[in-house]
Amino acid sequence: MTKLCYSGLKYKNDMEIKILVDIQNDWVEITHTKEVSQVMNKTSGEYIQVKRNTLKCEIVS
Repeated sequence: MTKLCYSGLKYKNDMEIKILVDIQNDWVEITHTKEVSQVMNKTSGEYIQVKRNTLKCEIVS
């Protein structure tokens, strides 16, 4: 099982938020606009919206 952790500063708020994604079993969509990046786990329905320049991705397992 390979998981990625996407994180960043919440849009319109400077609180850090995270989402975990299993890249072998989940359907993930990442979109960008001028100000916002959105990571959506379409399998679970979870998503985060962060300031575009703060989006980070880390390998968890």
